[in-house]
Amino acid sequence: MTYISSEQYLSYLDSLGSHPGLEAVTELLKRLGNPQYDLRCIHIAGTNGKGSVSAYLTSILMASGYQTGTFTSPEIHDIRETICIDTKPITAEDFEAYLKLISSHCDAMEKEGLRSPTRFEVLTALSFLYFKNTGCHVVVLETGMGGRLDATNVLTRPLCCVITAIALDHTQFLGDTLEAIAYEKSGIIKPSSSVVLYPPVNSVYEVITKVCNQNKATLSVVDLEAVKYLGHDLSYQTFSYKQYELIKISLLGDHQVKNAAVAVEVVEVLRQKDFEISDENLYLGFSKAAWPGRFECIYKAPLFFIDGAHNTQGALALRDTLTAYFPNNKLIFIMGMLKDKDYAAISQLTAPLAAHILVITPPNPRALDPYVLASELAPYCPDVTVCSSTSDAVDKALLYAALEDVIVAFGSLYFIGELPGLLKDLRN
Repeated sequence: MTYISSEQYLSYLDSLGSHPGLEAVTELLKRLGNPQYDLRCIHIAGTNGKGSVSAYLTSILMASGYQTGTFTSPEIHDIRETICIDTKPITAEDFEAYLKLISSHCDAMEKEGLRSPTRFEVLTALSFLYFKNTGCHVVVLETGMGGRLDATNVLTRPLCCVITAIALDHTQFLGDTLEAIAYEKSGIIKPSSSVVLYPPVNSVYEVITKVCNQNKATLSVVDLEAVKYLGHDLSYQTFSYKQYELIKISLLGDHQVKNAAVAVEVVEVLRQKDFEISDENLYLGFSKAAWPGRFECIYKAPLFFIDGAHNTQGALALRDTLTAYFPNNKLIFIMGMLKDKDYAAISQLTAPLAAHILVITPPNPRALDPYVLASELAPYCPDVTVCSSTSDAVDKALLYAALEDVIVAFGSLYFIGELPGLLKDLRN
């Protein structure tokens, strides 16, 4: 095809669907000179917590003077957010130029009878080439889905392989048991690599330790018994982990403290690989780390949070956070979900907390019919309303809410990105 605008080309790539496997991305990267081999990467897989761990590590590395590239997904507002250097997204001009170059190679592959790379494969290759050409000292690299067959899994010598919390998600691609999903996630483990693991259930631990043993990889498991919660408010929380006392983070919820402990263990691995990260810069990095859309307060009166909880583990973390922070406040939810998520379990976990739930349709082809979601929510909440738009839901939520009440929007990252703009318009 002839190259068109970035937006049009990405829409075309979307139409190609998802094709787990490394053949196409390996061929594309070969044509680009295999930039991934010139990068020092921290590779992160897992069901929940990847983004938060990435944010912590990026902030700590930046505080320590390292130019740090990050490749994460999905975006909240703009696709360029997924490819950053020192938290600054790739410019529109650079994105356009790199995408144009890569599209020419994709066209050549198609003409030769090869499968055209998918959207995620193209973005993965683009990020590698961009990070190499800009001279990044280190790259924090998230898998998109799974690990073994994920497009990012073309690395041969990662600095550290990180596996965060594992839960049932993307079961149609990764398997319908925790053990099967763990096997896919552990596919990022390479021979003689260093591995940091969020502590899983025993059966998952056995899967991952087996893969580590096969690869002669060194495994470090986060010690949750060493995590000590010290206090929180709506801006920060503090905790201690092992010898590190009074660590301060702005990401809220007990699960974010556990994710921070994962980041501490990765820092210990990096120090063994001659990265100069002082305790002072570790504390500074944690205090400055930000990760939009994860129990983020975007409005103050009434309090209005957005959260990326989209699976059962995320819903459980959100439920626990709301119970801890707002045990006596009236809660109003705005929910929209994708149809391939376990919306029945998420409804059961969260809906009993709410006085009102407003249901919307996320802007995604995989969006769940809002009336289907409403029927799942109805047994647990006395007041469930299907709204015509996200803006309609915001208007209704603010109408229901007194100043002391709390509004929480969650279920899919594909709609919560709209909310800060909608609320900003209300302020003006």
